[in-house]
Amino acid sequence: MHAASRRLLDRVLSESDSVVVARFERAISAGHDAASETGDASSVLVPNTKLGRDNALEHTAIRAAPIGLDKEVEEDDVRRRELLACIGAGLAGQAADLVANEPEKMLATLDAGSISERRLGLLEEAADTLGSRVVQVPPHELLHTTLEQFRTVRGCLGERQATLHQIRLVRTAGRLANVVGEILFNEGHFGRARNWYTTAIHAAQDIGDRYSEDIALAGLAYLPTYSDKPREVLDLLTPRLSENPRTGAAAAWLWGMAARAHADLGDGDQFAYCIDRSSAALDGLSSADLPVGIFSFRPEKLAFYRAIGYARLGRPDETAAAAAHAISLYDPRETMEPALVRFEHAAALLGSGEVEQACAVATAAITDGHTYVGLTVTKRAKQFDSTLSRWQGRAVSDWRQQAHPVIESAHARA
Repeated sequence: MHAASRRLLDRVLSESDSVVVARFERAISAGHDAASETGDASSVLVPNTKLGRDNALEHTAIRAAPIGLDKEVEEDDVRRRELLACIGAGLAGQAADLVANEPEKMLATLDAGSISERRLGLLEEAADTLGSRVVQVPPHELLHTTLEQFRTVRGCLGERQATLHQIRLVRTAGRLANVVGEILFNEGHFGRARNWYTTAIHAAQDIGDRYSEDIALAGLAYLPTYSDKPREVLDLLTPRLSENPRTGAAAAWLWGMAARAHADLGDGDQFAYCIDRSSAALDGLSSADLPVGIFSFRPEKLAFYRAIGYARLGRPDETAAAAAHAISLYDPRETMEPALVRFEHAAALLGSGEVEQACAVATAAITDGHTYVGLTVTKRAKQFDSTLSRWQGRAVSDWRQQAHPVIESAHARA
């Protein structure tokens, strides 16, 4: 090490309290024990001097694969890396803590009790943007940003704001909770998703925002829908639908979810009734009233739900027509629903005996560069694959050769 770096490390050590030193000693000893057990003395640095041992910290954390490392040391790894980065910039001790923590504390102080109109507008805009982006990128990529925004808004709510600002902050917090629920649902974490959707519902109820409450309720209905529990879907939605919501995107989504459940139960009359109610709720709404994303319900989603229902009811011609209509409306940059529509089209083709065309459409759905193979796409791909058990041939083999690695990779990631 350069002499100046050694002097800097000496100063850091002299300012460290006994708890930090003890934790560091455990990290070093755990790394040394792991290296000794494997016989790989090069996997961790064990210098003879205390200064050298402290200098080995980064190598220990990264290379020793902390086999014997206790939980406290493991959780402290990120903080150690941040402090090492500060040391590289010539900062140490309290200065490093100030660099890491003070900006966030300052923002919280500025927001406390007197959030500005511009700042509040930026938080609202961020929530709306995340609600749109979550259907255009792999959802998990937005989790960290969404949680940071949620924490910021929650911090603002901790200090009582002006009443109108308080209402808008609660609404924003509920929308961000809805985004987190969407992300966790798509990654298959249903229990955690339920908690976030429920938080979004409670936030909307707190300020009397029925639209946001209905949007979060529709999102919550995804969980029993994709758990193959249509009666639970209807139990969840019936109290609200009994109030006969007539207009708006949120009402259209609730009626659409109910229509899917009735189709899964084989009730064609109730499916048709709910789909018609969903369509009527969208009548007269302009495109400006129907933004892309999870805070709305657009005509392409209605066409998609028609296709799903017709497929479940064994009506291949109507399925193909509804799927084609949905595909013509969807933005191809969306990551999941266009693929799901193609699977409904593929199922309709299969029902008509057009096996080669069905496999081609399904393969295109799962290999499209925009498709994110999350829970919904994986589940539908597996359903399509299971229906192919009655057929053999080159088209089926090609589908399985391309689809199975993608499905297995998605399962491993989840």
